[in-house]
Amino acid sequence: MKRILIVIILFTPWIAKAQNEKSLMADSVRAYLDSSLNIIRKHSLNTKVNWNDLRSNVYSKAVGANRYEDILHLYPYIFEQIDDHHGSLKFRGKTYSWNKKAANPVNNTVATATKKYQSVHAEKITKDIAYILIPGNTDFRGKQMDSIAKEIKNAISKINNQDIKGWVIDLRVNTGGNMYPMIAGLSDLIGEGKVGGFLTSTNEPDGAWIIKNGSFYVDSVKVSPIKYSGYPIKKDIPVALLISGNTASSGEMTAISFIGRRKSVIIGEQSGGYTTSNLGFKLNEYSGLNLAVDYAADRNGKIYPKYLIPDFKVLNGDDFENLNDDLKIKKALIWLRKNK
Repeated sequence: MKRILIVIILFTPWIAKAQNEKSLMADSVRAYLDSSLNIIRKHSLNTKVNWNDLRSNVYSKAVGANRYEDILHLYPYIFEQIDDHHGSLKFRGKTYSWNKKAANPVNNTVATATKKYQSVHAEKITKDIAYILIPGNTDFRGKQMDSIAKEIKNAISKINNQDIKGWVIDLRVNTGGNMYPMIAGLSDLIGEGKVGGFLTSTNEPDGAWIIKNGSFYVDSVKVSPIKYSGYPIKKDIPVALLISGNTASSGEMTAISFIGRRKSVIIGEQSGGYTTSNLGFKLNEYSGLNLAVDYAADRNGKIYPKYLIPDFKVLNGDDFENLNDDLKIKKALIWLRKNK
């Protein structure tokens, strides 16, 4: 009985403090915060958070709040505390997230190219080496999956022929979007079988990426029915992927789908660091949370919790206007020639 009394005495001040702070804000605001924090606690990838302390700190910062708008500034703080810079609060069309300081210095050439190159482009770099640039997309609702996948497959088919003995896949300007049509579009280059997947914080599978007969599946669900119709792509043809600090989210997932593939290499700079899968949770009719809920893993089960590190680091030297002068492409050509 004495031990029970001690526990009650120790916890009573915190409970009283939290209840007092909750009473100093509007009931609707308190309910909104409670709903947010409950969802975040249940689904966050970060299992090392002291949730009682976080809730108490948030209540303290929300004292006096009478409207939802009075607490929106707290959400970047919340995302920072759970170490989720991929997550965000969407409120009446505006986004509130943690603007984590980038690990990489800004590559101005890539930043400019990211704004300029927003469509798929393919060409021959040499008579036997092909190149394709794949930017990000805005197909967050999945309404353009077939058209995006088709665009990529068509670009490949226009360049690929019996002379092509290697590919450079440029993901440097790929800031993300919908990963599924990107992987579906590249499926004939990636190859057959399991090529990656999502894992929860407890390493439970949450969606395997599978390529079967040239089609991309998530578990048993076919993502896109678009088929490649060009000259057959040689099995295990060498592929060099180019990444940068602007390669993020779905761009990173696309690169991960090649990791573990025979005759594949990643060249460039450390990626942006958004290698998690997000899930949306509705809060009310005009707002909701996006939370990082899964880690990306390659075909061998290796998790990438933060970012991708290239096999060959090449800093700067980018030249999107003159590809043969591009230092990353020069490195790719050297590797491809050795691995034909």
